[in-house]
Amino acid sequence: MNFWLSGVLLTLVIALICFYPLLRRTTRTSQLKRDTLNKAFYLDRLREIERDAQQGLVDDPEQVKIELQKNLLEDIPPESAVNFEDKFYGKLWFVSGFLSLLIIAGAIYFKIGAWQAQDMLAKTYEKLPYFYERVKDEDNNPLTDQELQQFATALRIKLQNEPNDAKSWWLLGQIGMSLNNGNLAFDAYGKAAKLEPENTEYKLSYARILMMSDDTNEKMRGEELLKEVIRRDHSNMQALSLLAFYYFSREDYKMAAVTWTMMLKLMPEDDTRRELIEKSIRSARDAIAEQTEEKK
Repeated sequence: MNFWLSGVLLTLVIALICFYPLLRRTTRTSQLKRDTLNKAFYLDRLREIERDAQQGLVDDPEQVKIELQKNLLEDIPPESAVNFEDKFYGKLWFVSGFLSLLIIAGAIYFKIGAWQAQDMLAKTYEKLPYFYERVKDEDNNPLTDQELQQFATALRIKLQNEPNDAKSWWLLGQIGMSLNNGNLAFDAYGKAAKLEPENTEYKLSYARILMMSDDTNEKMRGEELLKEVIRRDHSNMQALSLLAFYYFSREDYKMAAVTWTMMLKLMPEDDTRRELIEKSIRSARDAIAEQTEEKK
């Protein structure tokens, strides 16, 4: 309701600016032309009377002049009549222009206006419960990229009204990762971790995206978050794994090997990941050996 009222008022202002001055100018110009013509006719006729009087063609020139003035006054309409006519046609033209402008603006809005996008957003938001159910069966029935985009849009709308919903921010970050949208994931994970700084899952997700950054300070921030998690839970395999790969990427092979060895001790003997960890430890030790040879 407020939108339509604002639209009508804006159209009215535009109509006032566009039409009203033009109409006033037209009326005044028309009246000015009429007065000029009457004056020119009167002076011309007056010269003719004086010329005829000199030639003896007019018996009573003064009486002719009086009749001429009388005719001129009769040709001038009463001021009230002129004003009424001007105002009537001015209002008529103004209302016509205003209605035309309103109809054209309304037609353009309905054709290409934002209401279509708003309607689409509303329908997308209504599908949010459906997306929540689909996520539960993500392994067997994964969401398509288009569905993920719609899911992200629905979550954004939800977060506009509920900006302190940390879980929704984290879920939006997960969608960003699935869509390879690093900026979306970075911002969403960061807000989730800020809202619930003690949530280990949110902290690990934020640390992971920080350590993927090219910025050294962000990498260091990610490392610190991982260490915070490990200090609280020294057996957190996800934090240890991320930290080990981080050490390996910056060529701190000794710390990488120590971290992987710690992980190996925490794993049960039948864990399928042991082989990969053992291979990673050997790679780190080989890299240490190469560094030692280069120093000699």
